Amino acid sequence: MSFAVVIEGMTLVAFIVIVAGGKQKREQGWKVLGGLLAFSALVQCAGMAIIAFLYDNDDRFFPGWRLDNSWVLCTVSWSVEMLLAAGITAAAIILPPEGGYELIPDAERED
Repeated sequence: MSFAVVIEGMTLVAFIVIVAGGKQKREQGWKVLGGLLAFSALVQCAGMAIIAFLYDNDDRFFPGWRLDNSWVLCTVSWSVEMLLAAGITAAAIILPPEGGYELIPDAERED
């Protein structure tokens, strides 16, 4: 799960760079951001699947052992990340590209 935290940190940095960047970074950055979100969700889901397998098959988890709040938080985290990745990708594909900026004519300047 530490690997997932590192990927999520990279996702946060990518989001800040995309939002703070120019038009081209916003238009092209969704691919990187969507990919990082999906990859982070897959890493969390794989970690959760490994724990679920060990919970059922390993002697370390004795009868009465429970998967508690962290299990729920991990499930919510990767589910939200997958929804965000799908939403960002869908918005980038469906929404029209950002238009250029037009200058507002200055009423005081008569050139």
